[in-house]
Amino acid sequence: MDVISQYWHQIVALLGLIVVAVKLNSSVQVLRKDVDEITKRDTYVETVKLRAQSDIQDKQIAALWEFTNKLRDRFNGRS
Repeated sequence: MDVISQYWHQIVALLGLIVVAVKLNSSVQVLRKDVDEITKRDTYVETVKLRAQSDIQDKQIAALWEFTNKLRDRFNGRS
């Protein structure tokens, strides 16, 4: 009992530090989950944008080939 009465300030401070460390750790874990969700969402959005750009480029390439074939046919005398 004599030890507790001598060192009660240090014991209270140590318990307080442990409580603060646990709360900070749980807060960091929650924030990490949020960051991971945002990162996944941004990746999904970027993937959708890239897919749309790829589709547009495919359509443009197909249109260029059609135009080239029509020009070739016109120069070769086909209708």
